[in-house]
Amino acid sequence: MPAALRIVTLGDSLAYGAGNETGEGIAGRLEDELRARGVSSVNAVNLGVNGAQTADLAARLRQKRVRDEVGRADAIVLSIGANDLFRTPGAREETLRNPIPVADRILERIAAIIADVHAINPRARVLLLGGYNPVPTHPYAKQINQYLGLWDVALAGRFEGDARVSVVKMEDIVVPAHLSRYDHFHPGGEAYRAAAKRIAEMLLAAA
Repeated sequence: MPAALRIVTLGDSLAYGAGNETGEGIAGRLEDELRARGVSSVNAVNLGVNGAQTADLAARLRQKRVRDEVGRADAIVLSIGANDLFRTPGAREETLRNPIPVADRILERIAAIIADVHAINPRARVLLLGGYNPVPTHPYAKQINQYLGLWDVALAGRFEGDARVSVVKMEDIVVPAHLSRYDHFHPGGEAYRAAAKRIAEMLLAAA
């Protein structure tokens, strides 16, 4: 059991904690979950940004403050790629029309980001958040769910040779009943709590 852990949440609105009614997000919830499991000192730094895409995060990793925080971390919780897939109408249409080529391009961008993170901090674990469906009542919800299942498989496959990277399954956590009551799109407090619990267990299992 580590006596102290320093965590950085990095990436998009999921890393930031958008939609959480308590205001804690994953960063705050992780502090609670890790302390409850006996880690006496936990410092979780939230570097998530609402709406961030892979290009935005790649640029932020060149900023000194971000690099310094990543360099000090024991673990980085990374959420990125979903906005590249679905944020703009054009991206949504292309994703649904040609999902595999789109996924391959975004996976390469994520791999480049993780390579940057490894270069900044070779020892830190990276916990990469998987996908979930934020629009369960959408007319194409069934196709979106199928695509997200393939996306998680692709993430796991892309990084299976990297012992420092683990994919955190989210689709069974961010179910319709646990979407935020504020925006009915992002996870709500219960989903963030469950995600933080899963991440804490993954971190300590490998400690």
